Amino acid sequence: MKKISVLYILLCVMMIAQAQDKVVKINAGGLEDALAGNYAFTTLTISGSVDVRDFACINENASHITSIDMSGCMVDGYDSRDERYMGYHTHFEAQSIPPSAFFGFASLERVVLPQGVRVIGEGAFAGCEQLTSIEGGEYITEIGDYAFSGCVELTRFMFSPTLRHIGDYAFDKCSQLLNVDVSKCHQLHYIGKRAFASATSLMSFIFPERVPIIGDAAFAGCNALTDITMPQVESMGVGVWAACSSLQRIDVTNATLRELPAWTFSGCQSVTEVLLPKSVKSIGVGAFYYCNSLQRVELPIVLEYIDSFSFAGCDNLQSVTFIPDGVETIGRYAFYHDIAVDSVVLPASVSYIGDHAFDGCINAASFDTPREIPAELGEMVFANMDVEHKTLSVAAESVVIYESTAQWQDFGSIVGTTGIDDVTVCCDVEAVFEQYNLVLTSERELCDVRLYDVSGILLSHKTMRANEVIIDTHPFAANIYVLQVTTTDGRTAVTKVARVIC
Repeated sequence: MKKISVLYILLCVMMIAQAQDKVVKINAGGLEDALAGNYAFTTLTISGSVDVRDFACINENASHITSIDMSGCMVDGYDSRDERYMGYHTHFEAQSIPPSAFFGFASLERVVLPQGVRVIGEGAFAGCEQLTSIEGGEYITEIGDYAFSGCVELTRFMFSPTLRHIGDYAFDKCSQLLNVDVSKCHQLHYIGKRAFASATSLMSFIFPERVPIIGDAAFAGCNALTDITMPQVESMGVGVWAACSSLQRIDVTNATLRELPAWTFSGCQSVTEVLLPKSVKSIGVGAFYYCNSLQRVELPIVLEYIDSFSFAGCDNLQSVTFIPDGVETIGRYAFYHDIAVDSVVLPASVSYIGDHAFDGCINAASFDTPREIPAELGEMVFANMDVEHKTLSVAAESVVIYESTAQWQDFGSIVGTTGIDDVTVCCDVEAVFEQYNLVLTSERELCDVRLYDVSGILLSHKTMRANEVIIDTHPFAANIYVLQVTTTDGRTAVTKVARVIC
């Protein structure tokens, strides 16, 4: 009796094991016949060839499976204009996983892709919450929109060197994805909108040398990233690195951007240093919004526009002296509540400052601007700053104008300066403006003197052997210059000088 019981149990176990593991060899379109209505399996191995009809059969009848191995088969194309498969009727390309093929397979843990597959279709594995492993795919060129969105247990994915396109939301909410290396994907052209957003465990992302397009919020909410060096980027969407709360250092110098897009680093609470491309002419809305740890940013010399809320809430930003000569507009709330700022130096080029731009900068003891005519101000630019106890330094001849101009006149002390009229550089050279003449005197004999505007255009070049040199700046419209001097003993120094005519 016991022997019968043992044999019976073994037989049952064998039957269950057989039921759980299904192996079939088919020609494209033949899976339904091969299974003959028996879907009592949890793992499926397919060899031969498949097309969209076979994926539809799995999609409709086997969403409970835990593993599928298609390494032994190829994907054929199929024209289904007269039929609908998974909501689509169109031509399905060969070597492609069809759109929505495994959408919402809640138990699927492991996938081995077919031989030579090149495209992962839109939403193909979206919502596979138990999926941990994707194998194969050595020739993938395109990962479609939402392809792995919501695969919350996916820890890694091997990106093929042939990859060209990562679609919108492709790995959105893949919260266990740890490391991404696309450094060998030299053909990668596009990383889509929110492609890796909310990948909260992502610790590293290594780019190839060039990715022309990165979409909106592509990495927003990647809370484990600490250091990023970006590739050559020609177009970047808004909020690409927003809310990456552990990001500390960002190097964007390789990008060829004319504008740093809106909200790019907003909410990056740990970032202390950002290196920007030299090509950037404008800082977008809220680009550094509430980057609480940010202490310094080296802004490019060609910068012209700082948009609204750009540095609002950066309460560890210690100085605004980095505003480059050439900036014309500072937007609304641009430096709102930057309480660590102890001084502000505005270049003469700033002609407009928006509403509440410096509202709440309570520790900024002084403001300095060589601009002769006061910049136009929006509403309450210096609100909540106690300006009646602060000093405003302006061109000497402009004191009376500032004293009679709304908001500027609220400063407790408005003092006149003659600009940078006594600059000592490392070659023991003194540079003094006497009206339009820049007079240089040096203890060391000078042999080469060059004067540039702030964009790098050479305005004056003198060669000589003398201890005093005079440069007439009357023909030049600018008031800020870059001076380079070389002495006969081979020493060179560079400094900025400002012209204020008294």
